[in-house]
Amino acid sequence: MENKKDKIGIGKFWAWQSRGASAAINFIIVSFVSIYATDALGMPPALVGTLLAASSIVDAITDLFAGYIVDKTNTRCGKGRPYEWAIVAEWLVTFLMFSTPASSSLAVKAIWILVCRIVINSVCTTLLSAAQNPYMIRAFGTNEQRVKLASFGGIVIMGASIFINMLFPILMANIATSPQGWSKLMLLISLPMAFIGIMRFFFVKETVEVKDASDHEEVKFSDVLQVLKRNPYVWIVGFMYFCYMLVSGMGINTYYFTWVLGDVKKMSAFSGLAVLTLPLLVIFPALMKKMSKGRLVQIGCIAYIMAGLIWFFFGHNYTLILIGGILGGIAALPITYLTDLMMLDCGTYNAHISGKRMDGTIGAIKGFLGKVGGALGLGMVGWLLQLGHYDGTLSVQPDSAIFMIKFLIGIIPAISFAIVAALMVFYKVDDMLPDLEKEQNLG
Repeated sequence: MENKKDKIGIGKFWAWQSRGASAAINFIIVSFVSIYATDALGMPPALVGTLLAASSIVDAITDLFAGYIVDKTNTRCGKGRPYEWAIVAEWLVTFLMFSTPASSSLAVKAIWILVCRIVINSVCTTLLSAAQNPYMIRAFGTNEQRVKLASFGGIVIMGASIFINMLFPILMANIATSPQGWSKLMLLISLPMAFIGIMRFFFVKETVEVKDASDHEEVKFSDVLQVLKRNPYVWIVGFMYFCYMLVSGMGINTYYFTWVLGDVKKMSAFSGLAVLTLPLLVIFPALMKKMSKGRLVQIGCIAYIMAGLIWFFFGHNYTLILIGGILGGIAALPITYLTDLMMLDCGTYNAHISGKRMDGTIGAIKGFLGKVGGALGLGMVGWLLQLGHYDGTLSVQPDSAIFMIKFLIGIIPAISFAIVAALMVFYKVDDMLPDLEKEQNLG
């Protein structure tokens, strides 16, 4: 029978997920900036890749400072909650990025996209990411509640992601047929998403007392260095997220369906297949009682390796591509919905070795490595497409460009997740967690 203290409440549950869904949709929308820049604005792919990579490097650096800022924050609204307003700014700047003046010079276009991208990630996403774990641990008092957020809440976020992944290619094909069309489409999406995203701030408060010395003692920069030196599990989870962001942030799917499959609208049905994986989220809490988080991640990695090989070798077989899509959906679940829980576990371990959870810093390290991975992924797309002689103004791409698109969507993910699966062998926090939670009275 469920313990009353483990219940979340329907209203609080949906309010918490509102910002997560909004941020997930923003992440997907922003991933289309590459094809927007190359095909709608006519910018060279190598330049676009370099700009996006450079912006992500800046994001990665600011992540470390954001974690330090959040760890030092103690306001009447809480530690992480005040930073929720960043979601509104994020959607505003996203609209502006996709409203780049099409008639301007190449230099103006480049600066416009670079600045918008830096603000979206370096300021908005960075603050949201760094504040996520401190907010969660103070809004939900038991581990069971946090597991429910990761599993049942994951259904909400994944549902929103599936919806926008299915809808956006159709809207893009019908509305975003010109630079002005892109701007109109972004306005239609940004306004409601900004409103939905800020609901968490108003309806979920930080009410849980957490045993954390950083709430009563000044956080010093030396504490940040101690996390980096003494907590190896932060690096393992962080590198896992690095690989995930490298793969998911490339935005190569649009190129794949446009040029390899020959119909971007087919991407809608492909994305919709992810709904078949939703039942797995319902049983996630039960799976976590039988298998460690690390083992679940390894299973996901194997599924993604299989999907990547299918996409590379069978690019013209739509049936097999759809099977790969199902495998890819299964593969994404563990990393997508266990990362925050694993980072919280890293915070619990950190409190054990130093007395301070340092959740903001740990979240920032994850964000830093994720941004570096995303930067590398974005850069590779532009650089390899340029190497393959891709030209967005052509009606037919050369074979070298088609090969590079398939290499990016298939081989790069297979290699990345093989490395992650190997790293999970060394992730031992799952075994220590019961004793650590008793020690810190975290339920």
